[in-house]
Amino acid sequence: MAEEGSLLDRAGKTFPAEVAKTLTALPPHDLDHAVRLLADPKRRLTLGGGRFTHLLAQYLGLHLMQLREDVRFLPDRDVERTATLTSLGRRDVLVLFDYRRYEQDRVVMAGLVRERGSKVLLFTDTWLSPVTSRADVVLPCRVTAPSPCDSLVPTLATIETVVAGVVETLGEAAHEHLRKTEDVAQHLGLA
Repeated sequence: MAEEGSLLDRAGKTFPAEVAKTLTALPPHDLDHAVRLLADPKRRLTLGGGRFTHLLAQYLGLHLMQLREDVRFLPDRDVERTATLTSLGRRDVLVLFDYRRYEQDRVVMAGLVRERGSKVLLFTDTWLSPVTSRADVVLPCRVTAPSPCDSLVPTLATIETVVAGVVETLGEAAHEHLRKTEDVAQHLGLA
């Protein structure tokens, strides 16, 4: 058992509390809207994150790739990124992760794709990224941690919740797509 005031004790109290506060404060309408956008098979999904949050974009994207078609990541290289953003239109959803030390290019991207009719889904902290003003859906997450660094644990819990919603919404189609991806992985010797 961790002694009171120890790192394990502080972490054991902080993380569950921050996850609970995040999930309790999520606007149910926005969560439902996010799930509907991500589960809509007529929509193409493009995901991008920042310095650390690109890991969360990849985590969400990899789950979605196992459940449905037409999921991709925003490329790092300028020419590829520009081409991808240029191709976005009415059937697209741009999923962005933007947390403190907000990245100005995210605001510009969101504005550009909204002008083209795309939807913008934003994962951010409770201080709200400037992208919020251009987003169709905003999922704010707490970042309190037992260290000076922001925690992404509550965001990970939010992602897991969204993925569960996408699985429920897609139903058998998600399970069938997952079976197909597992079959291909097996044939390639990856499973």
